[in-house]
Amino acid sequence: MELFGRIFAGLGAGMILFALTYVTLLVGAIVHAMAILMAGPLVDKMLAKKR
Repeated sequence: MELFGRIFAGLGAGMILFALTYVTLLVGAIVHAMAILMAGPLVDKMLAKKR
């Protein structure tokens, strides 16, 4: 039974670490997308002035 406990503990720890990594990357991607979308109109204005 101890062997099963160790296996399940290892699997659980691995899944928790994977979930934390996934959520961190997801939040980072969302923040970058928000920054890009907010900067869009400013970039358009700068490009329009140069033409």
